[in-house]
Amino acid sequence: MPSREEQYPLGDDGLVVEKVGAWAKTKHKLLTDYIQASGGARSNYHTRSGASYIDVFCGPGRLLIRDTKEYIDGSSVAAYKRGLKSPGPFSSIEISDWNEELLGATHARLRSLKAPVVATPGPAVEAMERIVQNVHPYGLHFAFLDPHNLGALSFELFKILKKLQHIDIIVHISIADLQRNVDLYTSEDYDQFNTFAPGWRNAINYNAMNKTALRSAILNYWSDQVASLGLTKAKHSELIKGPGNQRLYWLCLLSRSPLAHKLWDAISSAAKRPMML
Repeated sequence: MPSREEQYPLGDDGLVVEKVGAWAKTKHKLLTDYIQASGGARSNYHTRSGASYIDVFCGPGRLLIRDTKEYIDGSSVAAYKRGLKSPGPFSSIEISDWNEELLGATHARLRSLKAPVVATPGPAVEAMERIVQNVHPYGLHFAFLDPHNLGALSFELFKILKKLQHIDIIVHISIADLQRNVDLYTSEDYDQFNTFAPGWRNAINYNAMNKTALRSAILNYWSDQVASLGLTKAKHSELIKGPGNQRLYWLCLLSRSPLAHKLWDAISSAAKRPMML
């Protein structure tokens, strides 16, 4: 495992960056394509009740592709830039990260672009609570939840976001974490699954399942619990793979809006699937 200095070196602009795999470019293309596609809807809210971009795992705002010299924008910076090019720019860029150095780097990079950025320090759930309290409850908001592992993806984040009348969410679900640690996380000594999907032990007969069935059951249970909040998961989830074709994570859209689901189908690989007659 790389040291912190190896994972977060200084970048080409003098601020800290994060080393990531090349698949981050695929993830960010989906993110920015959705932002472009949803710009028309966002333009109806920008000057009225607002249209915020929310990212509580923002990282440093700039990335270095591992084993190369290629730098790319982090999610918040990429989202802001694409929003400017779309019919509906974001009225505010709401960022947070538990690591204050990383948060400060993203904040500095966005300020240099004259973005309407608001930085909220602290753990993700606490920061999300404050962000949702500060944005307009009837604006059209978009949240990108991109944690490093399932344990960081607290179900409380979705319970907080559901308070917003109009919210679209793209969320990163780590398959790799689930595959590596399913035995560990089912132990009562660990609370990662409890944080991600509260109540799963009472709903799933996990002792009678093999690992594959258990992973599927946990994801289905999580999806049902999110749907119970009124945040419907799109039928298609985008699978992101690594260089060895290994399954890394899903990108999922959650939204109450039929238009959001239509846009997701148009920009994701669902659009490339043959139509069934």
